[in-house]
Amino acid sequence: MKHQINVTVIEKYLKTHKLSKRKFCRLCKISPSTLNKILNGDYHFYISNLWKIANFMGVPFAEMFTA
Repeated sequence: MKHQINVTVIEKYLKTHKLSKRKFCRLCKISPSTLNKILNGDYHFYISNLWKIANFMGVPFAEMFTA
């Protein structure tokens, strides 16, 4: 069973707030390589990084996953 990350939430946030990936990572306190892993579907990252992203964007953690 494969879990899916809802990357559209992140991509939409980047676009609407006109943030570069680098600045977004700095604000979330994650590395750019971690963000790239998340966006590209490579699930070898700490779940706490996804939590940091959700907190920064102000969205519920559950919204970071697709159903």
